[in-house]
Amino acid sequence: MAQEKKEFICICPDKPGVVDKRIEVRPLHLEGMKPLVETGEVVLGGAMFDHHPQEGESVPAFSGSMLLVRAENTDAVKQIIKNDIYTRSGVWDEERVQIIPFKSAVRVGM
Repeated sequence: MAQEKKEFICICPDKPGVVDKRIEVRPLHLEGMKPLVETGEVVLGGAMFDHHPQEGESVPAFSGSMLLVRAENTDAVKQIIKNDIYTRSGVWDEERVQIIPFKSAVRVGM
C-alpha cells in the first residue's frame, strides 16, 4: 500500500558565481520539471532572487530556487533534487538545501 503524499517546501540555494551555468542549463531544468509537474510531484517552483529584477537589468540577481514538492517522504524529495540538472551541474548547493514539511492552509489558483 502506497503512503499518502505530503507536501514539502524546498529551498535550493545557488552556489556562488553560477549565474552563467544556471542560464545555460535552465532549458534542461525546465524540461526535467515537466514530468514532475504532470504527475503532481512538483506543485510549484521558481527562481529566488537577492532582489526583484529592476527595469533594464539584463540578468536577475538569482539566489536559488524554491519548489513545493508532493512526496511520500523526505528521501523521495532529496532524490528529486539530486536528479535535477541544477544539482548535477553544480548550480544548486546541495549541502545547503532545506526540505521543510508543509501543509497548505490556503491555496488560490493563478
